[in-house]
Amino acid sequence: MSRLEQVRDGVLNHVFHRACELSLKHSADGRAEVSFAVNDFTANPQGALHGGILYAMMDVACFFAVVPQLAADQHPVSVEVHTSVLRAALKGDTVIIRSWVDRLGRTIAAMRCDALVIEQDGSERLIGTGSVTKSILTGRGR
Repeated sequence: MSRLEQVRDGVLNHVFHRACELSLKHSADGRAEVSFAVNDFTANPQGALHGGILYAMMDVACFFAVVPQLAADQHPVSVEVHTSVLRAALKGDTVIIRSWVDRLGRTIAAMRCDALVIEQDGSERLIGTGSVTKSILTGRGR
């Protein structure tokens, strides 16, 4: 069983991720793509995506980028997450986060990501960027 297979369902079935309608589209070769809905749970009172949700989903997207590259006894734990919100996504939009590993060392991983809304004509609108640093724990966690 791959490292991704060991953790995927547990992450996706977490109550917070289910409320966000989080979906894993791709996770391999140091890259991942997740999507989620701007719904009643993820929107702020003005009907736009809450910045804290974007922060959290970027962290998860980067987790899915790095975890397939780890051994069965390794677990990535966030030590720093930086999110820049560039423009709004509104209720009814679907947000796609594309993440990639910039550097994977023995004890630390550095990832980046872009958050986009796919418009009805198929064009992409960049709504945010992020970077995530994770410590790689060995022999601990799940």
